[in-house]
Amino acid sequence: MGQAFSGPNSFKWLNLTPKATAVLQATPFLFVELILVLVGLFTLVGIAWWIHYETNKAYAKPKVKKDAKK
Repeated sequence: MGQAFSGPNSFKWLNLTPKATAVLQATPFLFVELILVLVGLFTLVGIAWWIHYETNKAYAKPKVKKDAKK
């Protein structure tokens, strides 16, 4: 039960071709590197969106008051 991610069926859940599975079994660091790159890219996108959101607050249009005297 504890050997779900070890042995010849460790990457079966990815539904890769036999050749791609053999490459991942030979060098599993490629998969780890792919996951780390994707996490890094999502982090950068999140930071960029947060900067965009925070800096647009300063340029929001002022609300017009209905009771304003002319």
